[in-house]
Amino acid sequence: MPIKTILVPTDFSENAHAAFETACDLALQLGAKLHVLHVQDESALRVAIREGLLDDRQTDDELCEAVAALTADRFAKLLGGAECSGVEVQHDLRHGDSGKVIVDYAHEINAGMIVVGRRGAGVVKDILSAVVGSIAESVIRKSPCPVLVVRRDHR
Repeated sequence: MPIKTILVPTDFSENAHAAFETACDLALQLGAKLHVLHVQDESALRVAIREGLLDDRQTDDELCEAVAALTADRFAKLLGGAECSGVEVQHDLRHGDSGKVIVDYAHEINAGMIVVGRRGAGVVKDILSAVVGSIAESVIRKSPCPVLVVRRDHR
């Protein structure tokens, strides 16, 4: 069965960038469409605090706009910095539990393959993955299609 749609979940970490580059190469070779998905599993307030976007004069709407602008900027950098010319690339932002949203999105777009980075960003995620399993492991267990896991050192 030919692979026509590749899903690449991203948290914008170095590992996710390595997975994106690998997915671009695969999409070029297979003539496949590429879907890049970012899942925000935290509130806008938590993201703003973690990213240093919080200003005590901001309204809730302004805070959400700042987080949305940061995400859009990160998508632009990711998509602009890769050698993906000739590949149809779509990107999307969803909210919720990352593992579940990724698997649901794979069903939604009828993905033929998921390409995911091995580890997410940050020490907290590393500790959580040791305790409850990483997002990549969750996706592998529940995916409706093959999953290629890319480590950063596989570049």
